[in-house]
Parts: sequence; structure tokens; C-alpha cells
Amino acid sequence: MDVHELLDVRNAKAHIGRKDIDQQDAERALDTMYRLCFYIDESKASKIKEVYKIVRNGGNEAFLLDGPSSIDVPTNVEVADIPKEQITSLKDLVGTEAVKKTTLTKKISLGGKEQAYPIYKIRLDYLYYNDQNDRVGTWIARYCAENGDDSLQSLDREEYNKIIEDFVYESNPDAIKKTQKNILRYGQREPGVTLADGRVVDGNRRFTCLRRIKEDTTDEQYFETILIDVDVEADKKEIKKLELAIQHGEEKKVDYDLIDYAIGTYKDVELTHLLSIEEYASCAEESIKEVQKRIDIARIIVEFMEYLKLPGRYYIAREYQVYSVIDEMLPVLSKISEVEKQQLKTIVFNNVLLQANKDQRKFIRDIKALVNNDSYKDYFADQQIINSLIHEKFDDLEINGKADLDDFVINNAILREKLRNSIDRFLQLSKERKELLKPIENVTKSVSLMADVDERTFDKMNSEEKEELLDGINRLSNVINEYGSKLGTDPNGQAILYKPYKVAISRVDRPIIICKAVTVDIENRRLTITLMALKENESQTDICNVRLFLLDADNKRISDSLAVEVSTEIETEQSLILTRYEEDEMVYLVLQVPEDNDDEAIRIIPVELD
Repeated sequence: MDVHELLDVRNAKAHIGRKDIDQQDAERALDTMYRLCFYIDESKASKIKEVYKIVRNGGNEAFLLDGPSSIDVPTNVEVADIPKEQITSLKDLVGTEAVKKTTLTKKISLGGKEQAYPIYKIRLDYLYYNDQNDRVGTWIARYCAENGDDSLQSLDREEYNKIIEDFVYESNPDAIKKTQKNILRYGQREPGVTLADGRVVDGNRRFTCLRRIKEDTTDEQYFETILIDVDVEADKKEIKKLELAIQHGEEKKVDYDLIDYAIGTYKDVELTHLLSIEEYASCAEESIKEVQKRIDIARIIVEFMEYLKLPGRYYIAREYQVYSVIDEMLPVLSKISEVEKQQLKTIVFNNVLLQANKDQRKFIRDIKALVNNDSYKDYFADQQIINSLIHEKFDDLEINGKADLDDFVINNAILREKLRNSIDRFLQLSKERKELLKPIENVTKSVSLMADVDERTFDKMNSEEKEELLDGINRLSNVINEYGSKLGTDPNGQAILYKPYKVAISRVDRPIIICKAVTVDIENRRLTITLMALKENESQTDICNVRLFLLDADNKRISDSLAVEVSTEIETEQSLILTRYEEDEMVYLVLQVPEDNDDEAIRIIPVELD
């Protein structure tokens, strides 16, 4: 069977030419060669074994030390036989069943110096997780928030390891299962990096997989790793640089949670100043621009958590999945003023908190569209009103965790709908405004094109070409005259005032609609109107439906239109947003009922914008 398998490998290699075979296939073939050769010539088999080890350890990073020797040589030295005062690090246990030195090495750069470090096999119970690792930082923060700041320090090593193991698994279950399956089949293929006191600096996932394998078997499991004899506090910067180089330079952060990564970067560069942004970018093999963008996102995540009254609880930000939302928001922030930037962040925080949008990235893109169309100011003003309603309820609440935030959302479904309806309404207004301005855009382009005509070419035209040009000008003139008549201008371009609204005769069965107050908010382009219905006799209805909008002095509409139900029982307050205005201008509030004609109104109320 072994011969046939190797023959298949030889044939496959012959057909693919100079292309390398897969790592897994190479390891399997070398292992098969070793086992077959062992029965033929044991002395020659050992050489194949060494080649197998080199390939298994990555090829270019591993080489033999002190001649060939087995990595599985049993030892008779017991840890208990070594005096405790002689054990200052794991290196003091080399030669025992707890720590076995292998014939392999791995090159790493520490302190700016690259060198080859021996690889050891260390029994799992002598190792512990690195609580400074960014991958589990937010999970640890959640545990401490729920159990007390010093809760992890009070645990023994195995209890501590079990909790962190669960965090590593929860952070990416599929990746853990895949790696665990691979280790079961081929063994640990990439060594980790461990401090001499047992702290695993690199290899949390592999360490986790081996721990999980140990739970399912009676066989002792060992973690293959290099040992670095440095102090975690004194050499924190060098350890962090090493960690970044390994995790991001080699693994390319394919499974790194973006919020964990952003907050880790923010802490190392902005809070602790452990690394400069240039050092961080160099170690992680990224551009300074990439690192800076991640820090900018992290800053807003920090603001978001403070807004929720849960500062530092970044695991909650991960549950809200805000990274992509903030990432989309950054370009928008660069286009608006400082005051508007804070308004936009508040808008986004409220919409995320109340879960107002199923697709949060689309929500940000919709805001981006409003900003690009310069039609966002009215939306921002409307959101400020809703923000006031939100904080009337939120500011007095005591927030201790995500459950309190979820309760707030459940109890304020109306606020969520207001947020959702607000963006929908202003997107529609923006669309209508864009369609409204399309003729102006087309005419502007036409004027620009006509202005670019070189009159000197007229003299070079023949009679047919001149006739064709004049025909085109006449057709253009006809279009202008037709548009002019529809726009309220005569053929000479003189403006004709819009037909004024007439006061409609009120029906006998309808109550009188009175305007009790009009409040003008020029800064936010808003008029707030308070209406109420009064019955002249008992035969009149208690409710009347009216439509509200604003006109300028030329009878042109300058606001959105609202359908309102007015009652004799309570006052009705509604707000209209001005699409344009001039200070100290007189505008007119128009009240229509459904049966009125387009040029009729039951009330026309003048309002001065001062």
C-alpha cells in the first residue's frame, strides 16, 4: 500500500512539472517514505525523518541543531525531583516530561535583532493565556464588568485558562474547529511564541485547539513553541511589536474582529503610547494611513460607548456591529462643519441604539446622498427634534448593561419609527427636489454649450449649413417660448405672477379651524403651527382633515405639505420645514381641506420670518 501511494505521488509530481505539491501532501508523502524506509534501512530512514520535520515546520524557517535526534525521546527526570528554588522559568524544566527540547528552531526578530530560537514541546498545564492579547481584550472586559475588575486575578491557572479558552472559541468557532481538525490530522504545524513564565504570546488558537483535544482523549498534549526569556512588563513594547509582526504580518489578520483590532490599536498608540503610529504600521505591515483610519474609527467607538453610558464596554459595540457603520461615516464627516459632525454622530448613535434601520450601512449611504445633494440640513434639524425626545427619556435612566439598552428600545418603539420615517421622508424630498432642479440643470448646460459656440465659424458655413443652424435656433426658440408660458413668463421673458389663492366657502357641517400659535425657528428652517377646531353648532363634526403648506409672496410653495387631523378636543401641533427662505421675508401659511380646488384655501395666514 505504501509503495502504491508513493508511486501516485511520483506520477502526480511528474505531471505538474516544476510546481510544488501541497504542504499537506508533502508531509504525508515524507512520513510514508520514512515508515517504508525504516523497514529497509533504519540508518537512512532517520535522514528522511529530519527532512519531514523541516517541511512540517515551514521549510525556510527551520533547521537542525546538533545533529538529528527524536523530538519524542522519553525522559526519566521528574519535575518533582527538581528543587523548587531552582525553577525560575520553563527553561529550568527542560529535560523533564513537562518541557522537551526539539531539534527544530524558528527565526524571529526581537529587539531589532533576528535570531533562531529552539522549539520546545511544553505540556499544556504549564502554560497560560496572554490577557493582553487584542483578540480577547473585549471579551475579558465583559467578564470583568460582570464579575468585578479583579475577578480574573483571583482564579487559579486552570480556571483562568478555561475562561479565556471559551473566549477564544466564541470569537470564531468555525476557525477553531477547522484548526483543531487540522492538528488532529497533521499535528501542530506552526510553533507558537511563549514567555519563559508560560504566557503564550502567539498561538492562542493552537493552544486552545490542543486543550480541546486533550479533553477528548487520554493522551497528553504538548504545545510546540519557542521560549523567550523576557519580563512581560519591562519588555512590553518589544513583546507587542513581536506579537504584531507575527499575528498581522504573517496571518494577515484574516479572522481578526475589526472592533477588537481597532480598540487594540487605539490603546497601544493613543492611550498607552506603547508604540508610535509609525512603529505600529511597520510591525503590522500596514500603511500609516490604514492605522490612522482604524484609530479614527476607534475614537468614535469610544464616543459611542460613552453616549450609551457604558464607557469601555467595547464588547457591546461589537454586538451592535458599528465598525462598518462608522467606516462608512468617515467620508461624510470630512464634508461637513464641526458642529454638523457632532450632529451626525448623534444621529448615527441614536439610530444604532434604537435599531431603527435593518441595513445600517445603507442608512449611512442614504445620509451620504443627502449630504452630496446638499439637502441634509433639514434632515439634521428634524433629527435634533427627535434627539430631544429620546434624551427626555434616556438621560434619567440608569444603564448597567446591554439588557438595559434593549429594554429602552422595546419601550420606545414610537421613537424608533420616528427615526425611520425621518430618513425616508427626507430622502423622498431630496428625490423630488433633484427632479425639480433637473430642468434648471439642463438649461444651465444648454446655455453653457451655446456660450461656447465660436461665432467666427458662421462666416465659413455654406448656405445649407447656415439654414440648418437657423432652423435649430428657431426650434430652440419655440421650446423657450413654450416653457416660458408654462413657467408664468410672456414671450418677451417678462414674469407673470402666479394666480393667487382664493378663500374657499366653508361647508356648514365643518367646524372652524383656528390657528392658536405659530412659532418660527429660523436656524432650523422650521415653522411650528398649533391648530384647533371650534364648532359653531352641534351639527358640525368634531374632527376635520386639513392640508398645510407655506407660500412666498409670489405664491410659490416653499415647504413640504402635511396632512393633519384637527380635533375640537385637543390642540394639534405640527412643523413645516422651509425649503428656502430669506430673513424678514413674509410667507403665507395655507390651510386647505380635501374638497378645495388647487387654488382655494379655507385660511391664508401671513407669517413674518424674523
